[in-house]
Amino acid sequence: MKPLLAVLLLVAISAGVFVLGSFRRGSDNKPLLHVADELPLTVKVAKPTRQQITRIVQAPGDVEAVLEVEISSEIVAKIEEMPVEEGDVVEKGQLLCRLNDDDLKAQVQSGEARLAALEAAIVQAKADLEKAERDCQRQSRLSEVEATSDKERFDYLVVLKKAQALCEMRKQEIAEAQAFLDRARENLKRTIIESPIAGVISKLNAKQGEVVITGTMNNPGTVIMTISDLSQMQVRARVDEVDIPLVMADQHARVYLQSDQQVPVPARVVRVASKGTRMVGRDVVYFEALLEVLSNDARIKPGMTANVEIEAAKHDDVIAVPVEAIVHRMRKDLDKKIVEQFDAGQVKLDLSDRARQAQYIKVVYVMEDDVAKVRLIEPGIADTRSVELCGGIESDDVVIVGPYRSLDQLKDGKKVALSDEDKKKLEEELGDESQAGAKLASDDDDNAKADDNKGAESTGDKQAVAAGNTP
Repeated sequence: MKPLLAVLLLVAISAGVFVLGSFRRGSDNKPLLHVADELPLTVKVAKPTRQQITRIVQAPGDVEAVLEVEISSEIVAKIEEMPVEEGDVVEKGQLLCRLNDDDLKAQVQSGEARLAALEAAIVQAKADLEKAERDCQRQSRLSEVEATSDKERFDYLVVLKKAQALCEMRKQEIAEAQAFLDRARENLKRTIIESPIAGVISKLNAKQGEVVITGTMNNPGTVIMTISDLSQMQVRARVDEVDIPLVMADQHARVYLQSDQQVPVPARVVRVASKGTRMVGRDVVYFEALLEVLSNDARIKPGMTANVEIEAAKHDDVIAVPVEAIVHRMRKDLDKKIVEQFDAGQVKLDLSDRARQAQYIKVVYVMEDDVAKVRLIEPGIADTRSVELCGGIESDDVVIVGPYRSLDQLKDGKKVALSDEDKKKLEEELGDESQAGAKLASDDDDNAKADDNKGAESTGDKQAVAAGNTP
């Protein structure tokens, strides 16, 4: 019985302590049962600054020439001559390579001979047609006087129709032979490959003596060489689907080459793809953005990999705080006034109660009299270091920026303290501001005294002149 009474007594004492601890005094909102002093959290702080914020979208990409041509052969032949090498500068119309033309010359000669034979054959066909017409006319006259039979007259008509058909067939054969000859002559011209543009031979794939083939549906064919116009370069960037709504044409950008990550190359967004592409083997969708390089830097070569930074937005002279100062808090962890203020700005959003309760709210903690105070903020654009604040913070506030462990434990009204280093730094900043204000006030006093002295001197001069004394 006694052990049970002891247990009940301990439970009663614990419940009493808990109940007393839940009551708070009205004056300072501290617990009624004060067991021990609250230990302050050591925090780091920073002052909001006015600066320029640029929102950057980063993406990888590949460098290529705006105008680039792959030279392929339109016929199957062996390379007989190639007077150029990789890296050579070529002009438009310059000879790039010459293919073997022996077979094509033979085809041209064969086509010419067949065309000549058909031209002779049509002369014979026309002569046979004229004879058949004369025979039919004679048979018609004889049939009028009944000097011939109908059978013989019909036989001559059949011969006439055959002559007409043969003559028409010869004409079509001549047209076919002419087309064959034209095709052979065109293929003969294709044995001489000239440069379609002025540029540099950026890649050479074939050599003299190799046989080049034409492309088919399943075979891309032989690419003899690639000619690039290096005067105009561009970058094909792969922008993540999360950032693509921020990227638009004519936005400024910077290109960082892998060979030199310190010196950027200026660029401009030309266009953005309207359809995304899924990477092979990965559940990632990206959109292609084409950027024009606004520099003739000799470092830029086709085929290089690069990282691009696109300026999606830029705001000048805005209040900004470090990114670390922005914290997310559940609705249930914040004061009712903060939640109501947040909901007032969310009235246009059609959210269910469940989704609304699951929302995180972005807030900032400021330091006031060694106590952390929560502030609801309206963030704007951000870069890698700072966030623009459109409301909730003034330029003279002291914002808590860390460390992360302290930020995670912060609550409204929590005691905080600065480290010795941050305290000294903050005092120096405040001291510089006060000194600047004092100096400005001192300058104003000096200017006022100088004006008074000038006034006194002017009055003394006037009095001396009136007394007859010339200074």
